[in-house]
Amino acid sequence: MRKIYFKGYYGFNNVGDDIFCVTADWICNNLWNNITPVFIGERLPLLSSSAKKYQSPSYVIRKLYEIWVCLVADNIIYFGGSLFHRIDGVTDIKYHLNKYSFLHSKLGAIGVSVGPFRKTEDHQSIMGLLSKLPFVAVRDYDSYELLENEIMNGYLSFSFDPAILISDVYPSLRKAKSINGKKKVAVSLCYYERYVNGDRDCEKTRIAAVLNFLLRLVDEEDIDEIVFFEFHGGATNGDMELILEFDSILQKQVKTRIVEYTLDTRAFCEEFNDCDLVIGMRLHSAILAYALEIPFFLVEYHAKCTSFLDTIGNNYRFSICDIERNIEVCRRIMMENFIPGIVSPEYFRMLMLQELRKIGSFVCGDKVAD
Repeated sequence: MRKIYFKGYYGFNNVGDDIFCVTADWICNNLWNNITPVFIGERLPLLSSSAKKYQSPSYVIRKLYEIWVCLVADNIIYFGGSLFHRIDGVTDIKYHLNKYSFLHSKLGAIGVSVGPFRKTEDHQSIMGLLSKLPFVAVRDYDSYELLENEIMNGYLSFSFDPAILISDVYPSLRKAKSINGKKKVAVSLCYYERYVNGDRDCEKTRIAAVLNFLLRLVDEEDIDEIVFFEFHGGATNGDMELILEFDSILQKQVKTRIVEYTLDTRAFCEEFNDCDLVIGMRLHSAILAYALEIPFFLVEYHAKCTSFLDTIGNNYRFSICDIERNIEVCRRIMMENFIPGIVSPEYFRMLMLQELRKIGSFVCGDKVAD
């Protein structure tokens, strides 16, 4: 059995990253032959019995695991997420993967974003690493266009985000949904600027705009329930503080409920799939909604959010300054039960499967299962 180390921001109580883990696990069990997937993290989600998990609350122990796994694994695949925007010195495994040539043939990336870069040095170091990878499949067109203009020695392609396969991972999510008058609205909330030393006034303005929008929405539309989803369950940078703040206000006007973070990704996704509309700050609340064909309204707080909306051709954007337009747009989305003009998620699902089969032929060394 070949061993593939799937690398990402795994094991930190983040549903978006957990979806990458369960999807990589599914790929190794269903698309690629004779592969043992390997994951390292503090607390990893529930995976199949064939997956190898190295878990520890200790940063040092996880780093030791990672050094050993990089040496013994047949491949090291960066899988899902915004993983290529800088190299953080010698403590970052990317530094060593870039430096030691005997590791280059093992490397690859699938469903990742590249950038944005804060410094010229970050751009140069990341491009130096990516140019050495045998294959890079990115998840948004901005990343693809960026790499198209660079010297890439390996296979470069566009694959979309791995979360597009969530209904393949969990077929129960394909069930038909009942459509009635009252709507159950999923809400994903998060802070951002306070964690990156950004503009806190901008953060406050965005949060106030979302709260005022939700208050208007439940006042004017037939909303049965607001369900807050804790996409990030971290103690220091998670979502719960903001969720509780919103919940304390909105519960005075409408029935509310909180779905807490869980290592059982299937259970979380099934709860999410029962909703009729998604109002999201977290990027993967929107990507998951898109994959499950749930109408959504994404609040753009980062370039990666904008790249996603551009990639799927979504012109129905949340405006921080225009609540009337937001209500009008949301009303149309709810009435039509889809977002007009966007690319069908099935198109990107088939594209992802196609790219995985191509890459699978490389990493498996034999024909990939149909």
